[in-house]
Amino acid sequence: MIAGETEQLLEDHLEDDFFRSKEERLKRRAMRKARRAERKAKRADQKAIRVSRREMRRSEPKRVERRARRRSFGSKLGEVYHQIGGATTIGSAVDTLFSKPIPQAYDPNVSSIATAKEAPKDYSFGLNSKGENATKEEGATKEKKKNYTPFIIGGVVAVGLLGLGILMYKSNQKNYIHVTK
Repeated sequence: MIAGETEQLLEDHLEDDFFRSKEERLKRRAMRKARRAERKAKRADQKAIRVSRREMRRSEPKRVERRARRRSFGSKLGEVYHQIGGATTIGSAVDTLFSKPIPQAYDPNVSSIATAKEAPKDYSFGLNSKGENATKEEGATKEKKKNYTPFIIGGVVAVGLLGLGILMYKSNQKNYIHVTK
């Protein structure tokens, strides 16, 4: 009982070397709370200033107009895409750009005006149409192309046999080494 009373007296009235008295500790705690509240209020004010500046920038007429143009670009692009016929039309246009034209024989007896009025009888109109010349050219390109498949298969087999030989050599070396004491 005496020890408890002594501790209480020391806690209330006497000073600790490190933490000081109870009154000073309570005063420091109140000061810390006040500083934290002040910092929190300052941050809230700064945030309100930032938000108001952001709203002012966003409400400028130039920015509003630019944002509206950016948002409407995708829908306008989609409308144009559907109007021209979609992916089929775009794909056929790309094919005609990258495919080689079918060579036409030149006839010096026919003037350019006559060809504009009358088309030759063997003339056919269509996207990606292939004539006899085109099939002959495709056959010629297939014959010229070299086949590398046997070389690839042979290389894989050679590397496999080499690896198998190395593994067998190492396993034989381990089996024949004996350490004698």
